[in-house]
Amino acid sequence: MTDRFDSSVEDPQAIVVGVDGSNASRNALRFAIAEAKSLGRSIRLVGAYTVPSVAAATIDVSYVPIDDSAVRAAVTATLKEAAAEVKAAGVAVEAVIEIGDAAGVLVEESKEASLAVVGSRGKGGFAGRLLGTVSSALPAHSACPTVVVPVNWSLEAERTPGPSSSRPVWSSVDGKIEQDGEGETVPGIDYSGQVVVGVDALGKESPALWSAAELAARRGSPLHIQAVITTTVIGPEWIPSTGDLERLIAEGTDKLEAARAAVREKHPELDVRWTLFDGQPAEVLVRASDTCDILVIGSRGRGGFAGLLLGSTSQSVLPYSAAPTMVVRVKR
Repeated sequence: MTDRFDSSVEDPQAIVVGVDGSNASRNALRFAIAEAKSLGRSIRLVGAYTVPSVAAATIDVSYVPIDDSAVRAAVTATLKEAAAEVKAAGVAVEAVIEIGDAAGVLVEESKEASLAVVGSRGKGGFAGRLLGTVSSALPAHSACPTVVVPVNWSLEAERTPGPSSSRPVWSSVDGKIEQDGEGETVPGIDYSGQVVVGVDALGKESPALWSAAELAARRGSPLHIQAVITTTVIGPEWIPSTGDLERLIAEGTDKLEAARAAVREKHPELDVRWTLFDGQPAEVLVRASDTCDILVIGSRGRGGFAGLLLGSTSQSVLPYSAAPTMVVRVKR
């Protein structure tokens, strides 16, 4: 059963927002309102809930029908409150209530959306398990890019970069980066005001890169491209020589410069930077999320809700990201 109300427009390219009344859900809504204004799109609020069923195991067990009216009323009240906030911001809105698992409902709604936005943690109840289910299953199966907004995120929060064991080795701004000392960590980099995107072997062909470029161009923010090589010796099978290290770094910088040139060709007004790191991709991206405005990552996760929902890097980044994180699906 599906109910729609507060509908001022039905937009096939609306921004879909999962709403459950939690703080993370409210953060997601505020982020979505800003994006809707920037894109000139409407917002479709989605609330989902499940009704427990009781199966009779023997003739001695009676089935007690469950009245879902109270649950539905609570969902309706939450959506009406959210809809009022969207309307007050001058954005067209519609609201949808559906019976079903929140992840499955939002995946279905994403088929007629330009962007899906959810919070990183729900409060349980009718939409529940947002961190365990929705914020991992939705990015993996959504028909459009998905933004996961952390529960503690806010535009006003003061943010500082944390130290990292992954070291920058080259950048488009500073060239070769020499590290002082042999400490286990290095100071974090401040990405305030920037859109940061991680690219892998796809380089300039990465869908995440182009989604990030469009986002940065629309916002008027610098785009910072990141890539990671790993030279840590983890066993005796391969000990990198100086020549091996130089080759890895050269290949990485060439790929990043090619990505930068491709983006600049399409968006000549955009400030595009890149940094090559030696370390672990997930750590590099999580540290970037400490201060960046938006983090953009790609995912090559496998299909099937029972299988691997997201690529390993995406699974490692999303629970710890401090910034709104856009996940762009990459076809395998």
